[in-house]
Amino acid sequence: MSGHTRPVPILHKTRVHGLALHVGRSGLCLNDTVHLRPAEDGRLMVTASLRRHILGLIPHRRQVTLGHLGPRAATTLAPWLDAPEGLRLRIVGLTPEHLAGPEGAEVHVSVWGEPLPPPAYVPVAGA
Repeated sequence: MSGHTRPVPILHKTRVHGLALHVGRSGLCLNDTVHLRPAEDGRLMVTASLRRHILGLIPHRRQVTLGHLGPRAATTLAPWLDAPEGLRLRIVGLTPEHLAGPEGAEVHVSVWGEPLPPPAYVPVAGA
């Protein structure tokens, strides 16, 4: 994001669907940074850099797919996807498996970005 404009909230809180990891053991925390990555099937995948240990001793970071955003969130974010590096995503809600109800574990993210420029004025012919 450039330093000239202030980021605006695009999605205050949206759920990550199809969780591909055990939330309770993942090491995820509130306010962790996550990233968007378009998949071949058109979904927006949510990824995070998780700290793991090799042989329990050597720490390293690994990019892991958490899940994907729902279709409404993907539609809302469509105008910003030409430059996804301008988006800021943070984890704003975590419910691990041992605290979750029958719906299962949950991860929620917020999305902030640069305000879009207003649409260009195009005069109507004959008006």
